[in-house]
Amino acid sequence: MLMTLVAAGPVEVRDVQSIAAVVNDDIISVLDITERLKLVIFSSNLEDSPEIRQRLLPAVLRTLIDERLQIQEAERINARITDAEIEAALARILKRNEVAEGSLDTFFAEEGISKDTVVAQVRATIAWSKVIRRRIRPDIDIGEDEVDEALAHMEAIKDKPQNLVAEIFLAVDYPEQDAQVRETAERLVAQIRKGADFPALARQFSQSGTALAGGDIGWVREGELDEELEAVLAKMRPPAISVPIRTVTGYHILLLRDRQVPAGSQTARVWLRQIYFPLPPGATKDEIASQIKLAKEMRPHIKSCDDMEKLGAELGSPLSGDLGWINVGDLPEHLRKVVETLKVRKVSQPVQTKAAISVLMVCDRKEAESVLPDRDEVSKAIFGQRLDLMARRYLRDLRRSATVEMRI
Repeated sequence: MLMTLVAAGPVEVRDVQSIAAVVNDDIISVLDITERLKLVIFSSNLEDSPEIRQRLLPAVLRTLIDERLQIQEAERINARITDAEIEAALARILKRNEVAEGSLDTFFAEEGISKDTVVAQVRATIAWSKVIRRRIRPDIDIGEDEVDEALAHMEAIKDKPQNLVAEIFLAVDYPEQDAQVRETAERLVAQIRKGADFPALARQFSQSGTALAGGDIGWVREGELDEELEAVLAKMRPPAISVPIRTVTGYHILLLRDRQVPAGSQTARVWLRQIYFPLPPGATKDEIASQIKLAKEMRPHIKSCDDMEKLGAELGSPLSGDLGWINVGDLPEHLRKVVETLKVRKVSQPVQTKAAISVLMVCDRKEAESVLPDRDEVSKAIFGQRLDLMARRYLRDLRRSATVEMRI
């Protein structure tokens, strides 16, 4: 991309009619930036202040330049955008904001947002989707060997924790852009930590295929993302926002929304029975030792779940007996560690807590079923990843071949 920096400094209201940038002879005015800033601030739940506007300005200008390139490419390949397509996209925006149909003009006017600004953004989104469908999708072919490899990888990591993740991705096309893009990413992180809406910022600024979904990646297991991203996620505790993370292609901002325990033994269900030997409050070492001894003496006489029921009744403890079906992952840690490896109809060693000594027996166990997707789902996922990567490269090439003159 050829860039000529003419002037630098804050954008002021009196300059709204001046030119901010020229993209292949297509003008972006300061008014375009000012109006888009209004839209970003409103949709992202940000405070409308001069400082916030100035911080967001580089990201907004970068987005507007990309949109111009996307529309120009759609025009070059004769991809038409109809009024019906724009109206349908605007209707989806209203639905997302829980606004009644037919109140489009009123909705934007009440917020001081130009409808033309929203239409311009929608037009660019539709234009780019048409370019992708026409120029990229036909060239993507997913082979059976790729699906086999992906399924083998999923099988290998199926017992690892799952993270519910969303992202904002900012591309770095040239080494000299790195500092500017990093600064933009840092500013976005700062605004998110102050309460800005992550999905709204992702829709406005992210250059990933997940942008339209508010940056939502969904549930991913450890080992499915780039190593740089995995290293940061492993240290995060949900809910949390990451610092900007540099990968080969650019900077990522991750939102860790939730984390699930590993699949396997912790998601199994067990039918559990126990014999409960209560301890008095403040039990002495001798009292504890006495109950442990009693539990050990009983163990050789326990051969079945019926024996557990009978001996528990004889002991007279109301907490002895059938505990029913329980998710192993829901048990307290000290019990979970025992039950995870306890074979069906085998009695455990005595387990000590502050309140009691207990022995446990798993009467039945239902292991978690595999949750791996089928081949068609895997193929679609690989296709989506490939499409996103090729679309980013396509836009990168448009940037590199464009003539962009910056005037602010």
